[in-house]
Amino acid sequence: MMDNELETDVARRTQARILDAANQVIAKVGYKRLRMEAVAKGSGITRQTIYNYFPNKQQLATAVLLREGALVNERAKENIPDDLEGEALLSAAVLALVDAARAMPIFEGLFEEGSMGYVNELAEHSQVIERMMHDYWAPVIERIAATGRVRGDIPVERIEWWLSFVYRALLQRPTEDLDDRAGMDALVRDFLAPTVMAR
Repeated sequence: MMDNELETDVARRTQARILDAANQVIAKVGYKRLRMEAVAKGSGITRQTIYNYFPNKQQLATAVLLREGALVNERAKENIPDDLEGEALLSAAVLALVDAARAMPIFEGLFEEGSMGYVNELAEHSQVIERMMHDYWAPVIERIAATGRVRGDIPVERIEWWLSFVYRALLQRPTEDLDDRAGMDALVRDFLAPTVMAR
């Protein structure tokens, strides 16, 4: 292995250890109480080295969100049936994304009381997170558009933003609400579908 390849491999492994530790800290205490000292302790990597990779808490949390969010997206995509259209497709896509996020321990910490404001701020101001959500929602919107049902008076980017906003809001709901599948489906069909689809 060449020196540059070795350095790159070491850097990749170091970054992965930092992200793993940050993931565990956020899952345990939430984003608001995320501290670099705890990440250093959990990863066995010095704070200075962590700052070399992630200059501040926001960049570290964004990197964790991106990594875990990409996994959530992939898992959710696998659970959207291929034969659905319209409201049924939109409902399945929303529920699959919420279910996939709820299955990841970090999301409990991210959406706990006190951390949500920070998470929304990260999501609203990160173009990288916006692209990640685009990767999830664009194929869903394209499938709906194929049947001529997407509203033409709202830019697609705005629809994606709205779906992402609603997704984050749903993750804050009590567990019993999210477990009520019929209620969640009705919520999507009655309130979310009209903002996305033409009548």
